[in-house]
Amino acid sequence: AAAAALGFLPMAVSTNAGAEVQRPLATVVIGGLVSATLLTMLVLPVLYSIFDKKKENKKRKKANIKIIGLLLVLLSIGFQSNAQEVELLNLEEDYNLALENNAALKASSLKVEEADALIGNAFDFDKTEIYYSFDENNMAVNDKPLKVFGIQQDFLFPTIYFAGKKLNEATYNMESSSYKIKRKILEREITSAYYQMQYEIEKESIYKKMDSFYKTFAYAAKRRFETGETNYLEKITSQAKQKQLQTLYIQSQEDVNTALVYMQKIVQSENEFTIKPEAIKKLELNILNLNENLGFTYFKNKKSLFQAKNSFEKQRLLPDISLNYFQGTNSDLNFSLSGYQIGLKIPLLFSGNASKIKASKIAQEIVERQAEAYKIELSSKQAQLLSQLRKYDEALSYYDEEGKNLSEEIFKTAKFSYKNGEIDFFQYIQSLENAFGILLNYMDNLNLYNQTVIRINYLTL
Repeated sequence: AAAAALGFLPMAVSTNAGAEVQRPLATVVIGGLVSATLLTMLVLPVLYSIFDKKKENKKRKKANIKIIGLLLVLLSIGFQSNAQEVELLNLEEDYNLALENNAALKASSLKVEEADALIGNAFDFDKTEIYYSFDENNMAVNDKPLKVFGIQQDFLFPTIYFAGKKLNEATYNMESSSYKIKRKILEREITSAYYQMQYEIEKESIYKKMDSFYKTFAYAAKRRFETGETNYLEKITSQAKQKQLQTLYIQSQEDVNTALVYMQKIVQSENEFTIKPEAIKKLELNILNLNENLGFTYFKNKKSLFQAKNSFEKQRLLPDISLNYFQGTNSDLNFSLSGYQIGLKIPLLFSGNASKIKASKIAQEIVERQAEAYKIELSSKQAQLLSQLRKYDEALSYYDEEGKNLSEEIFKTAKFSYKNGEIDFFQYIQSLENAFGILLNYMDNLNLYNQTVIRINYLTL
């Protein structure tokens, strides 16, 4: 077990290419081996020694049972802690984790909550004024001044409150549509990053096979040169090709690492995770009606916001209302004198409000033009993406119909022909490069096809 664990130790502490993917997996394996070793070396001997001694008293047995239980619990906890160090996620789990952790999306969600909380702010009344006044000019019927206590409340014209509520509701609707767009964009980014990483993993696997093959071939060429079966040029050429493939393999590991780092940047989880490798297939195309695009809902709500603002500013031209109730008395009166006052605050100077009304109307026209431009650009982008998709689809069709069989046939025939001396070393190398090139070209086109499908399915500007 120690030898097996030490075999995975370089992966666990590695900082080289691909370490972000290898390190968590190696840690899990080492933890499992250590836990299994402890179970074998400690728990089983204890069990044997306990049950082998039949003359032990009951108290001793109970104590031993408790010790066994404690050991099992500790070992299980240790094993679980090692096993839970890394999460292997599929696409849905990856997306759900991003929904929980992505800071930008959280901020957008809080904006929606803020706008929702401010809807009731429309019914915001001025503070109630309670006052006392004494004026020697204000005489009662007994020719003595009155001590007056009163209460006063100012109100906006009633329709202004309802117009303000509509304005706040329009703000909430716009923030909600903005949040939905950002959530859709996040889903697109997660999906794109997920399949990009699957592509990088698959490409790394291909280069690993190529690297292994060229290592074997370079070693064979070296041995053939040492025995005089071939020339020096073949030896150094095979070594050069092997080093070239080794470099490409290392670069492919770095590409996997880069893809994982980008995924982690989007998800923003504190826990370490990677994705579950799976075979890459053509994604399903889902072309939505452009009129159903979330961007149009956003522009519609934005226009409604300026319409509500225009209505609100018009309502503010209406007069405010002031209500005042008071009572007065003095030391020689046996009763109180009451009174009330109703007033209107009429906006005689309203140039500021008029400017706001005009500006909100212009803003509506701006939003209309923006929506038109958005539709044109969106339609053009969709057409461009569909054109690119057809190009990649043609390349994939070639591989499915001919390329796959050709690649396999070239590889098999080249190997057989070289072994039987029908082709020389350089023809063999060229044939292998052609065979692997067809496969790599297929993977490139499959990734480009899937990335284009994702951009169409989650179409935004």
